[in-house]
Amino acid sequence: MKKTLRGTVGTAMVAAGLLATMVPAGAVSFKIDSIMKNDLTIKAATSGLNMGGSSFDGPLLQAAQQQWNTDVKKTPFNNYAVTKSGTGRAGAISGSYNIGFSDFPLNIAGADVGAGSSDTSETTANYVQVPVALGGVAIIYHFGSGISGTLANLLKKNPLQLTGSELGQIFAGKITNWDDPAIAKSNPALSANKKSLLPNLPIVVESRTAGSGTTFMFQDYLSRVDKTDFATPSAGAFAKAATQSANSALLDSAVHATNGAIGYVEYGYAIENSSTTASVVNASGKAVSVSGAGIAQAATVGLAYITKHGGFNTTTLNNFSINNELGATVYPIAGFSYAIVKKNQTDLNNGIAIVKFLDFLTHQGGGAPSSSASSKTFGQDFADLTGYAALPAAMQTLARTLITGVQNGGKSILSATN
Repeated sequence: MKKTLRGTVGTAMVAAGLLATMVPAGAVSFKIDSIMKNDLTIKAATSGLNMGGSSFDGPLLQAAQQQWNTDVKKTPFNNYAVTKSGTGRAGAISGSYNIGFSDFPLNIAGADVGAGSSDTSETTANYVQVPVALGGVAIIYHFGSGISGTLANLLKKNPLQLTGSELGQIFAGKITNWDDPAIAKSNPALSANKKSLLPNLPIVVESRTAGSGTTFMFQDYLSRVDKTDFATPSAGAFAKAATQSANSALLDSAVHATNGAIGYVEYGYAIENSSTTASVVNASGKAVSVSGAGIAQAATVGLAYITKHGGFNTTTLNNFSINNELGATVYPIAGFSYAIVKKNQTDLNNGIAIVKFLDFLTHQGGGAPSSSASSKTFGQDFADLTGYAALPAAMQTLARTLITGVQNGGKSILSATN
């Protein structure tokens, strides 16, 4: 079994001090305001708090959680439970998670609030949803050892390119072989003597199980490039999939184990597992490899559009989706993930820890992640190291505004003095 991110980023890398050596050259300092100065100071001890859900968020949350637990001794968060967005949403609603994480917010893709409960007063207004991660969906594939040596050498310099239409038809089960004429046409560099070298190999589609936020983000993209096969996004499993995996780490392993397989995972999993990724042709007609820079550019362009058309909010898909944006350097499959917490926190000490952790998670301090306590290291300092892009400054500001909506006794909990 290949090493996966589950438990490795947050434990092994930080404990070994490896993250400290991975800080990008030229790291800059960030202004730490009065609230951030107190994020890591907890006056009253509480029992360990629970959080979990989205496997898309796993690499970032595991690393940030380890730093938090190093710095904040009184209120540790238990190991981030890597499952799927549906579990994160359900856990936030039931209370089994103090913070649930999902790549699609409540009231999107299904009835989420009050399901299975007689409490008909339960609505999304009872929850605060905070954007905490900006990531991209990497398209991973595995030809296996049966390809020619010439093709293997060509792929080292010329990544496989796939258009949105081809991805849609692959995951809809309409393109079923790797040497399909459409894929060959998109990859002229993978040929010799004007003949495509792509293998005569069946495509094996790998999917997540239902309730995956990564699936929702990917299908949101597909609904924008292949409306025939994907009219609306869904968190349901792909019908043509050979197998379904419960989280991104398991899907990554399934692709690695299957000749001809193709799948989709958050970029951080592709980095950690050295997965082979395909470049994706974006809305400007440019083939772009997945990268933090391409993801950040998607956010820059997408948020500029959203700002002009109603502003960022989590109630309407077009007001939070940044998929398939224009721009030569934009990576086209990207999006935000969210922390979901109950607006009214009846236990003040737990509430203080929750809002301080969220503020820590959604800001940058510019410090070097390490195994020693550092009040200058905040959650977004781990973004570039774990396969994400740091939240844009405007989103960090928005996150703070949203976090102040978490209350105890009708009063906002987050402040510079609690």
